Order: sequence, then C-alpha cells, then structure tokens
Amino acid sequence: MEAWERSLSGGLRLRVLRTDEAVVVLALAGEIDLANCTELDVLTAQVAADPTVEDLVVDLTDVGFLAACGVRCLVRTRNRASARHRRMLLVVAPDAGLLRRVLTLVDGFEIVDSLAEAGVAAADLP
Repeated sequence: MEAWERSLSGGLRLRVLRTDEAVVVLALAGEIDLANCTELDVLTAQVAADPTVEDLVVDLTDVGFLAACGVRCLVRTRNRASARHRRMLLVVAPDAGLLRRVLTLVDGFEIVDSLAEAGVAAADLP
C-alpha cells in the first residue's frame, strides 16, 4: 500500500492512500476554502490522471466547511475521473448536515455514508 500526506494552506490536510492497484482514497480534514482550493485542485488532478486508478474515493468525513470553490474542485475531479472512465465516490457522514445537503444537490455525485460502503476495508488503511 502506498500512502502520502500533505498539509495545504488554511490548515487543510490531504492524505492519499492507495489501498490496492486500482483504488485510491483521498482523505481530507479541515476546511476547504479559497485558501487551499487551487492547491487541492492541482493535487486531485495529479491523482485522477494516474492511469492505474480505477476508483477514486474522496473521504470528506473530517471536513468541517466546504466553500463553493471546493464544490467546483470536486466537480472538476469527478469530471476528470469520468473522462477516463473512472468512478468517483464521495464519503460524507449521514450527520454532516449542510455539507451533505449541498453535495446531494450537485448532479452526478455518488455519495456513500462510510469508507466501508465505498468498498474500503479498515484493514486497507494505515
């Protein structure tokens, strides 16, 4: 398993975990806003461009705030994955309130409640 972590502006943390050859988990923690959207967009584009990735799982369970630019970044990431015939799932806790409500309004997002529902076992994570 391959894993790396980056701290982005505004205190956002991004962990990238390759659970197997085809599945990559992008685990985000903090607030996604103007301070870090550009950095996040660059990093997600790099991951989405990897020809070995089949499923991209974006874990938002530790995200406390998602600005409109963050929603646009997720849409671009989904579009990049889709253009390469890849699947992108968003993990959003059922009790995430406004975050979950906003993301359910965006057409085309596949939202699940947990990493387990996304097919990622706890044993796959460091």
